[in-house]
Amino acid sequence: MTRLSDGLKTHHWDDEEEQVLFDAGAVLHTRYMLELIRLVSDEVGYHGNWAMAAGANRLRGRRRYSSQSQWPSNDRYSAVTYEESTGATQAELSGAPGTVTRRLLGPLLRSLGAEELFADALADAG
Repeated sequence: MTRLSDGLKTHHWDDEEEQVLFDAGAVLHTRYMLELIRLVSDEVGYHGNWAMAAGANRLRGRRRYSSQSQWPSNDRYSAVTYEESTGATQAELSGAPGTVTRRLLGPLLRSLGAEELFADALADAG
C-alpha cells in the first residue's frame, strides 16, 4: 500500500485539510498480503518460514479516519515512523493469519485507540 493517509477537512468552514490515517486499509492489505504469501507458498511447495514487515512514515500527529462518524478520532500517533517485523510459519499463514496481523499492526492500532475495532481481523477462527 503506497498511501496510508489523505487530507480531510475537519470543519466545513475551515479551508485546511488534516492528514488522517486509514488504519482499515493497513489491516485489509496486510490480510491480503498474508493470503497471497500463503497461496504462493502452497503453489511452489515452500513450507518454510517467512520474514515480513510493515512500516509507514510521516505519521507524527496524525489520527485515524473513522467513516462511521466522518470525523477522525482524538488519538494521535506520536512517532514519525512505524516499523514492525515478525516471522511466520506456513502453519500460521494457513491457520492463524489474525495472529500474524496482530504482530505486524497491533502496536499501531493500539496507539490509535483502534485495536478493538479490528478484533475480527486480528483473531483466528478456532
